Amino acid sequence: MAAINNVRLDIFDNNPSPGRALVQISYKILGTHHDIAHEQKYRELVQLIGVDEGPGEDGRSEPLPIDPIWDGPFTFGGLATAFDRTREGVIPTSALIEDAFFRRSEIRARVTLEPLPATVSGESNIVLRHPANSPA
Repeated sequence: MAAINNVRLDIFDNNPSPGRALVQISYKILGTHHDIAHEQKYRELVQLIGVDEGPGEDGRSEPLPIDPIWDGPFTFGGLATAFDRTREGVIPTSALIEDAFFRRSEIRARVTLEPLPATVSGESNIVLRHPANSPA
């Protein structure tokens, strides 16, 4: 299975305008021999997570209640085994306040690759049916 390395989150407040933030997540996707040989498909999901793991917090780090920064397909192809990625989005700065008590907000990025299986189907034999009371 592929690996994800060097995930980095940068947030630029008031960019491109006041009250908005440019969010950039960069990372590297590393494929295995199997990924390359079989042109493995993945769902690539990039989310912002509100971190609640410190003293006095509830211990549940959860995605912020906004759309993912990225949610789309990724397919290994060709001979490349590593891909440098940067995903970005512009969101309201108010969405980055993850703590209800307005203490310091801790935000991290989570990048997930979910393997997508190939579609598999099968068909049965044909059964010929005659309505009841009709000659066969």
